[in-house]
Amino acid sequence: MRLRKRYLPAAALLGLAVAVLPAVASSEEASQPVEAVNEGGGLYGEETHRWSPAQTAVTAVGVVTFSNSTAVPHGVEWRSAIKPSCEEGPGKVPVGTTEAASGTKWSGKCTFSQPGTYLFWCTVHHAAMAGTITVNAGGTTTTTTTTSTPTTNGTTTIPLAETPPASPLVGTPSLRSRQHGTSVRGSLDVSPAGVGDRLEVDLFAGSASLAKAKHTVRVRIGRFIRNSVPAGGQSFVVTLDGKAKRALKRHHRLALTVKITLVPFHGAATTLTRIVVMHPQ
Repeated sequence: MRLRKRYLPAAALLGLAVAVLPAVASSEEASQPVEAVNEGGGLYGEETHRWSPAQTAVTAVGVVTFSNSTAVPHGVEWRSAIKPSCEEGPGKVPVGTTEAASGTKWSGKCTFSQPGTYLFWCTVHHAAMAGTITVNAGGTTTTTTTTSTPTTNGTTTIPLAETPPASPLVGTPSLRSRQHGTSVRGSLDVSPAGVGDRLEVDLFAGSASLAKAKHTVRVRIGRFIRNSVPAGGQSFVVTLDGKAKRALKRHHRLALTVKITLVPFHGAATTLTRIVVMHPQ
């Protein structure tokens, strides 16, 4: 009996160590992945970039593994007042405020110690490649769902639907369907909801109209970018590139697709397309 009592605390300690090991392993597994993704070959043939997922929630203290396994340079710029602690060094997360803080084939962890919402975007692609990390206090992750609630008198209370986000535009852009010269001109009215958005205007034409081709694909022939637009009227002038100018001179007309995009720092972009036929001056 004495021998059994003497070794009982040691056995208890061994059991405690075994119980602690799964907790340590689970903390390592708590790291959430956020990966840079490049997509191309869409309707207009342009390449787009995004974080996957764009919104991530972790508990304090949370760890997120950022990675870019592609050959396209990406980096991380923290846009919020609170910032995480990220692993530094070659092959880790390139953090900065310019394109110099970017790279390919990297992976590293960032630790989020303060509750709140951390905003970030790519140092190369800016607001077009933005995301958020939400750190919940108290070690809990909250998820909001919409359900109907039965009441005591047998009726059912249905919650009101969420208010849709306000439009960043007032009305529709002003863009004449027939224009002359080698530049497309237009304007739009930005609402208060669109203040700070990035304005992009892209021109596309069919490859068959630019040169001899068996299959027609959309080719970008001009781009206009204005970062952080204010409220009110915004005009834009997009000049055709050399290939489009030569095609216009040769055919005396050129049908274009004009793609107007307002890209917010966080949330979905607003995109409008119009067809414009260009004629020589």
